[in-house]
Amino acid sequence: MKKPSPTEREALLIALLTQLFSGEITEGKLLRTLRKELLNMSQTEYAALVGVSRRTLSDVERDTGSPTLAVLNAIFKPFGLRAGLLPRSPTLMKKMLAGEMPGVVE
Repeated sequence: MKKPSPTEREALLIALLTQLFSGEITEGKLLRTLRKELLNMSQTEYAALVGVSRRTLSDVERDTGSPTLAVLNAIFKPFGLRAGLLPRSPTLMKKMLAGEMPGVVE
């Protein structure tokens, strides 16, 4: 499998995050796709890289269990991502992503 270029990596990450924020995919599906498409690593290899058990990684990818914020941050860190707070309302999320939040200071 050919390793994606930095531009391809960024495009995939943006596309997947857009799908995540719009509710089309889950965090587990995002992680699984990033692990396989960007790193071409098995669960065992990736779990060792980020310091979690393979079972924990599998549970996160299947959207089961209740991982801690520390675990989520560890498993998403290689992709430049961290766990955070996002609006539950799809309408509010769309407004936020479109920059339509008046009075919000960055």
